Amino acid sequence: MPNVTVVGAGVFGLTIALSLPRHYDVIIVARDMPGDPDSLDWASPWAGAGFGGGGTKPNDPEEMAMLKAAFRYYWTLSESRPESSVKKMRDVYFRDNVATDADLWWKDFMPDYRIMDPSELPPDSNAKIGITYTSLVLTPSIYLTYLTSLLHASPNVTFVRKTVSSLDELLYLSPDVIVNATGVGAGTLSPVNDPLVEPVRGQTIVIRQPAIDHMTLRSGIDYCYVIPRGDGTAVIGGIKEHGKTSPEVNPEIRKDIAFRANQLDPRVPANVDALDVVRDIVGIRPGRKGGMRLEAEILQLGANKVNVPVVHAYGQFSCDSLGHHPSLTSLDCLVFPGAGGTGYALSPGVGRKVALLVDDFIMGDKFPVPRMAGKGTTAVASTVSEEKGRCEVM
Repeated sequence: MPNVTVVGAGVFGLTIALSLPRHYDVIIVARDMPGDPDSLDWASPWAGAGFGGGGTKPNDPEEMAMLKAAFRYYWTLSESRPESSVKKMRDVYFRDNVATDADLWWKDFMPDYRIMDPSELPPDSNAKIGITYTSLVLTPSIYLTYLTSLLHASPNVTFVRKTVSSLDELLYLSPDVIVNATGVGAGTLSPVNDPLVEPVRGQTIVIRQPAIDHMTLRSGIDYCYVIPRGDGTAVIGGIKEHGKTSPEVNPEIRKDIAFRANQLDPRVPANVDALDVVRDIVGIRPGRKGGMRLEAEILQLGANKVNVPVVHAYGQFSCDSLGHHPSLTSLDCLVFPGAGGTGYALSPGVGRKVALLVDDFIMGDKFPVPRMAGKGTTAVASTVSEEKGRCEVM
């Protein structure tokens, strides 16, 4: 069977692996895996994660289609797969820079969409317009475990724990196609070395507040959110600091998060010391100037410069739309209205698109690749197939 090697076990990597045909051998190679002890070295466990209508590129038709498909997918999960943690939830969205929804492409798509009466807006929210609709939330750690369980149940999928600094290191797996879902790692992964990739530090607080029963989001001048997870806890945030990777909790940002979250939902205490804190979260998001990279190419890998098809799928956090919070020194990268980036919202659509790009390499003639006679695999196999048994399978 054709061999597809997916690098990265975040929400993109796992969803892509699930989207590939079952007649492919799929190997997921990653340093970090769902279920590992807490680590800031990858972003997926630390998302909000609430579903919004924004992508990484403003009004991009392809991303719009992906988001619509993803919403239908998650809606189905909320009704049929409680173990996924996906739940329907009312969302309230405030805009503090404009008093219109004319530019929102998703206003005719989201269920129960309506513009709120001014009397419904919290007086401290600074909102010029409020919008409410039915959206979706999930708990990242549970959802990642759900995806992983599906993959472990698939006989064509194996996991390999490995730190990869160069795609050359994957040749021993005899890949017909490599999928690069390395997130912020794509900035230093050879030979990709994408100069547009930038880590974006985020900081949030998980609090215990069972009374919070709907999401609240604000963007425009200030970016803030309150996202309940349906288990009595809620995530409040946030901030985005470009190029910063410190794992330490910033106490001043912590105070500011509580203050701003209280503006959106008075059930959140404005004084950080009054919060019932479950934990503080610092996560490094996979930013990319210009938006997500989702494309295919052929790279020359290894000492022998072997042509290997590579599909790139990373950069699910846009760094082009910038706002500034007056109480903070860092620029705030706004991705409306999903909290913490759009990786979870985009992942189902990305999985389908990557599967098509992989098929173009393996089954189609868009990217013709020479095959070894009778082997059904690329010429890479002739130099590395003998090493395949050395995989450390999880």
